[in-house]
Amino acid sequence: MNWWGKLIGTGVGMLGGPIGLIAGAALGHLYDEDDPTPQDERKARILYLAYFFSCAAKVAKADGGISANEIEVTESLIQRMGLDEKTAEFAKNVFRKAKTSRRSVDEDLKEAGRLIGYDPIVGQSFLGGLFEIIRSNGNKLNELQVRFLLYGEERLKLKPGTVRSWIRGGYAPPRQDPSVDSLSLEGAYNALGLKQECSERELKKAYRAKAGDFHPDKLKSKNLPQEFLNFANDQLTKINQAYEVISKARGIN
Repeated sequence: MNWWGKLIGTGVGMLGGPIGLIAGAALGHLYDEDDPTPQDERKARILYLAYFFSCAAKVAKADGGISANEIEVTESLIQRMGLDEKTAEFAKNVFRKAKTSRRSVDEDLKEAGRLIGYDPIVGQSFLGGLFEIIRSNGNKLNELQVRFLLYGEERLKLKPGTVRSWIRGGYAPPRQDPSVDSLSLEGAYNALGLKQECSERELKKAYRAKAGDFHPDKLKSKNLPQEFLNFANDQLTKINQAYEVISKARGIN
């Protein structure tokens, strides 16, 4: 069974509440009659998109308005998700409606967490997209937008400190430059969440812990959609780069 179908099969993410109504109304026209995708997989996928783009609009607007940069990043996320024309328009409509919605982003995040079964890779990908949106305006991040991401870290049950590590430079953008030289020594320590005076033992422990979260063998068993695998690969690439940079600087073989 496809990963999306498993989510509905667990009893979470049913079509209820405001987001469920939006997703339910979209089911009829987003899929063609001859589309072989099972109904449960369709529901879960549409719900995920509705939660994500609802959160995206609220996070983008939290600093007082939605900038051209934030819109550009949101559109790039739509492209990276590989959405067809009808589904992309659905995502944009959710974004537009959520800008004026009185429903809190915290409610969206809580329900999104239940929908995805608190899977750490999917949760980080979800929150990572929101982080890319707020980061698009420059290095000085808006305090309320960061607070929304911290809500997300809690509601999606991610490791405490995930968002702070991204802010310090631990987040890998899509299509990370494979060149190890592109990562500074300071950036390498930040990527692993370490201080420069850490011991070699602490370095190896942090590296193994972070790399283990994105290990290919671990991901295969989950049968995750490609967009989440791409996110995991980007993060693993940066983690490996960081370890190589630090190891080289310290003369560790």
